[in-house]
Amino acid sequence: MEQWEQVPDQLAEQGWVVCENWLEGPVVSALAEEARQRWEAGRFRQASIGRGHQEQQQVRIRGDQIDWWHPDQVTVAQQAYLRRLEELRELLNRHLYLSLITQEAHYALYPPQTCYQRHLDRFQDAPERTVSTVFYLNSDWHAEEGGQLRLHLAGDTQDLLPSWNRLVLFRSADIEHEVLPATRERLSITGWLRCRSALPIPVVHEVV
Repeated sequence: MEQWEQVPDQLAEQGWVVCENWLEGPVVSALAEEARQRWEAGRFRQASIGRGHQEQQQVRIRGDQIDWWHPDQVTVAQQAYLRRLEELRELLNRHLYLSLITQEAHYALYPPQTCYQRHLDRFQDAPERTVSTVFYLNSDWHAEEGGQLRLHLAGDTQDLLPSWNRLVLFRSADIEHEVLPATRERLSITGWLRCRSALPIPVVHEVV
């Protein structure tokens, strides 16, 4: 938990956080292997954009294929990941009073040269998604291969490689982001920590 000590303050101050080596190596390997097996078994489906009657598939805009995790079908590897995510949920609730109550997650695979154009994770009519989480399952990833997660910040951008055992979390309602095309398949676990209603993340001010 040592690496988590600054997570709540960083999330409150800048809106995003990166945690390296977030899980034990064997768990990451098990998740990556499971995702590959499910991909080969045809479990993934083309992701959509929009919601309700506006939902549609636009591969040019969003090219990933996804496999949702279902609460009644959680595997051993998924259980290990969700336990760690539960620790994160409790940490953020304890320090930021976010009233996060649930989590959701899915595997996401981007074939080569696909992307996800700039967007927000929270729908206007569905404010429950509060903190977005992305966990990467790509070994030996290099900058020249592309596939960066680009965060659009105030007057700037931050590009993050989809590197093995890296967790990125950010405010779902506030930070626009995109996935850049890559020269190889890009695998991750995307998820959200959810609350009953939209609650702002407080800004931490230095006390002098």
